[in-house]
Amino acid sequence: MPALGADERRALLARVPLFSSLAPRELDALVRVAHARRLAPREELFHKGDDGAQVYVVVRGKLKVLTTSAAGDDVVFNLHGPGEVIGEVALLAGLPRTASVVAIERSELLVVDRRDFLACVRREPELAVKLLSIMAERLKRLSELVEDTLFLNLPVRLAKKLCEVAATDGEETPEGTRIRLRLSQEEWGDLVGATRESINKQMRAWTEQGLIGLDRGHLVIRRPEAIRILADCLVS
Repeated sequence: MPALGADERRALLARVPLFSSLAPRELDALVRVAHARRLAPREELFHKGDDGAQVYVVVRGKLKVLTTSAAGDDVVFNLHGPGEVIGEVALLAGLPRTASVVAIERSELLVVDRRDFLACVRREPELAVKLLSIMAERLKRLSELVEDTLFLNLPVRLAKKLCEVAATDGEETPEGTRIRLRLSQEEWGDLVGATRESINKQMRAWTEQGLIGLDRGHLVIRRPEAIRILADCLVS
């Protein structure tokens, strides 16, 4: 990836919903203090318990937010892609990181230190309002994850997650909706709170039924409407 120049950093930040209302002078001030960070696939951005001294804006790639149990089992809370903000909770509260973040694929982010970011928030109160909206949406997603894990069976949870990921990272092909992200069965399990063995069994059954398939390591939803019906109808 080529280095990001000031003009490109400015254009990227201006497209981020959190910063879109900034006055040109404030945006320029943010551009001057933002610097780039690159991550290889599976590289960790930060670990749960680390100092929350920076906020990140995803420029390219995809990252997952997760926590790990004492037994080594992962639960993924969110996936973040271009334009999304990472690390705002610990930064605003002045607390350690509440979860770990790991790159799923090669990623690039813009990094702003806590001091510079908070100075911008103080000068632009609208940023605080937008941050509250982002945090409320994260809380809503977390609540849905807990509810789905407790109340929905695995086929419904997995079907919902397939639809969700396809909406942001799917591409239409003659064979069906191809998921651009290359996720392992273990990672799909982390996303829905299930073991790799359970995911393997469910995906094998759907493959035999012609609902899904594989294309060079990428999952393909061959019958998207059937997956959508499974996700929607079995909930009610």
